Amino acid sequence: MISHFADSALRPRYMEMAADSVGKRAESCAADGRLDRDSWQELSDEGLWRLPVPVRWGGTGGTWWDFVAAFEGIAAGGRDLGFNLSLVAQAGLIRSILLYGTDEQKETWLPPLMSGSVGATALTETTGGSDVTRIRTAARQHQGHFLLSGHKDHITNGPVADVALTLGRVPEHGDRDITLFLLDLRSEGVTRGPVENMMGNRTSPTGPITFDQVRVDATNVIGGIGAGIEAIYNTISLDRLLYGVLAAAYLDPLLEDVLAYARSRTAFNVPIADHQYVQGRITDAKFAVEATRWVSYGALDALLKESPQTSLMCSVAKYHAGETLKLGTETALRVMGHRGYMEGPHTQALKDALGTVIAGGTAEIQRKNVFNQMRRLSSTH
Repeated sequence: MISHFADSALRPRYMEMAADSVGKRAESCAADGRLDRDSWQELSDEGLWRLPVPVRWGGTGGTWWDFVAAFEGIAAGGRDLGFNLSLVAQAGLIRSILLYGTDEQKETWLPPLMSGSVGATALTETTGGSDVTRIRTAARQHQGHFLLSGHKDHITNGPVADVALTLGRVPEHGDRDITLFLLDLRSEGVTRGPVENMMGNRTSPTGPITFDQVRVDATNVIGGIGAGIEAIYNTISLDRLLYGVLAAAYLDPLLEDVLAYARSRTAFNVPIADHQYVQGRITDAKFAVEATRWVSYGALDALLKESPQTSLMCSVAKYHAGETLKLGTETALRVMGHRGYMEGPHTQALKDALGTVIAGGTAEIQRKNVFNQMRRLSSTH
């Protein structure tokens, strides 16, 4: 599917670039718990963020299929799961501006985001977790603008982002009050918490953001007051399917490593690749990778066509992403045995993979959404 819609040169081009940038810096960035801003800038300069943006707004006039092809190349070449999770956060922000932003908002916010600024989507709060409808962050109207106050937790890119798409309430607006705001995180009243000390994905800095009477101009409301839920669900859908795209692309070279090791490592006088139990582990991982890849492509197709199946498909992609990453990285560790268990790239990959079972909506939340969508779709027939 993707080969029919994307520029076929994008994946290898970004794969080579990421190998020479992200891949070479990943270990030191993980040790320091920091985002690789140098690689981020290099990829931005290469035009990554311009791919899905119309020429009118400074983009190359490509499609989200083009972005996915480049994203796959970065995942396969850079082999840094955390860095790619930070890319996912920015992709959703850019799509929200394109879909729901005014011309003025696109002219103001897209150029810096395409040129190297880092974005975040600030949804999660301590009280709500994956249930974004329980947020308490609120904005009160004051002399033609808003004053936003509240606290967000576990925000991908939060400690380092320049811009945040922030979900809050406008209580004066009644029951339909959940609203999206675009904020410059250098604004007065914005405080970043420390980078969270996570088990994995340390190259994707995550942490809290606190807003204390932060002024937000009325022109920086995305989609209108009370339209936040519809817009953010669309953003979340893209995030979820990108997790699936990432899982498959990231695991492709890992499984190549595993296969090469299984061919070279001997046990009982034959390569371990000749043992059926090793073959079984490797093929189970391959089955999962291909299923995840193609359901994610299907989810993107549904999203772009505004299919009624979109939310369901994107949750299926996200569920498989976490489970497949967990299976694939565990397979590498098991096949490589003690060598795989030693602290190094394979233990790090497993630690990173475990985070995807939680991040972007837990596996349990995906099950709940799929069931609710099945029930909704069934009732319409």
